[in-house]
Amino acid sequence: MPETPPYQPPQLTRLSVGRMGKHRVLDVLAAPTLDARWDVAALLEKFGSPVFLVVEDVLRDLYRGFRDTFTAPGIRTRVAYSYKTNYLPAVCAVLADEGAWSEVVSGMEYALARALGTPPAHIVFNGPYKTHAELETAMGEGALVNIDGFDELDAVEQVARSLRRKVRIGVRVGVRHGAHGWTKFGFGYEAGDARRALQRIARARHLDLVALHSHSGTFNRDPGIYASSVKAIIELARLARRLDLAPTIIDVGGGFPSSNRLKPAWDTPGRRAETNGLAEYADAVLTPVSRAKDVFGGTPTLILEPGRAVVDAAAFLASTVVAVKNEPSHGPAVVIDAGVNILPTAYWYDHPVEAIVNDRTVGEPRPTRIYGPLCMQIDVVRDRAPLPPLKVGTPIVLSNVGAYCLSQSMQFIQPRPAVVLLGKEQAEVVRRRETWRDVFALDVVPDRLRRAADAF
Repeated sequence: MPETPPYQPPQLTRLSVGRMGKHRVLDVLAAPTLDARWDVAALLEKFGSPVFLVVEDVLRDLYRGFRDTFTAPGIRTRVAYSYKTNYLPAVCAVLADEGAWSEVVSGMEYALARALGTPPAHIVFNGPYKTHAELETAMGEGALVNIDGFDELDAVEQVARSLRRKVRIGVRVGVRHGAHGWTKFGFGYEAGDARRALQRIARARHLDLVALHSHSGTFNRDPGIYASSVKAIIELARLARRLDLAPTIIDVGGGFPSSNRLKPAWDTPGRRAETNGLAEYADAVLTPVSRAKDVFGGTPTLILEPGRAVVDAAAFLASTVVAVKNEPSHGPAVVIDAGVNILPTAYWYDHPVEAIVNDRTVGEPRPTRIYGPLCMQIDVVRDRAPLPPLKVGTPIVLSNVGAYCLSQSMQFIQPRPAVVLLGKEQAEVVRRRETWRDVFALDVVPDRLRRAADAF
């Protein structure tokens, strides 16, 4: 086996600054590219193939750019990172180091946030299902719990009475956008449920309404969605004031897009491919909030809950070509050692892909289908990727894989790869590569089924 070359820190192209507008904007929708000096082959040899690579500088830049874009005078902006998007502890720790709060949707995520040192007051607990024990813990410790419906309001009132003191709560408002809104979540705005919820909270002795919340979709391509949600929240905040409630927080949720490209079947018809970063989204939120500061006590706290917008472009998946094919119906195709079990977002994104080819005479790019290694025909990582003719052993890098790939990955046929954090000084394994024993670590074979040679 050849000697492993010494590690060379990655050299990356920094995110470029978009045009200056009403708010200071870093174009977080521009995907970073890999510097040619990044030796992907050496990283694959050292850490195994495939391997996830999280670039710490890019992660920090994305967070700072998002935060600064949504900053305005007289508004206290707080970014609560969406844990479900990628709850790799190292990623959450980097963002916490930047000052991010934690947005969680389960007791598991809440426990992780607390274990990583997040103060309860900096945790936003969302979601349509919270157990009684989870509500007791979160409300007892002082986290902000956004109530999702009337059944949960019943449970929250019961917990608050048992605690014998006022507890901080928010109300999630479901605002319809188009024919297929997110009707599963929150108190319906159009149906009047949100108004009735506020009236009931006004009569409750142990509930302190501090926030109004709305989350209206995922990978939203239309900033107008946020403008409509903010308009509804402001109207409800005025009603809350008339009911002697005093909300100071407006939480507009997440759903902000990343630099990934949706497949045409999932994209919004009529939307242009490129936007001016997140400036339009910032205008849609900050402008109306700035005009309605009085309904949030004069100095509103604005909470945003981004996921993919701050983590997607910070991660890459390095893999290796393991077979080359030519399909009669599709043309060139390759099989790589990374499949949809660890890249589920391949079903709705056309992830940027690059082949690390040193020989510049290999030929012109041609539409190439990239299969994963799973025994499934639908294990297609990318279709019609513009790639030159490839050979077995060629490194392949897929970009924009930081959102949902790790949190939704599964141990199907293949164990999951290692995750490596690429910092300024060194490459650090932040999740070790799984083995077959990890896959079956929770399983037990009854004694009556064991055989003499059983080594399970």
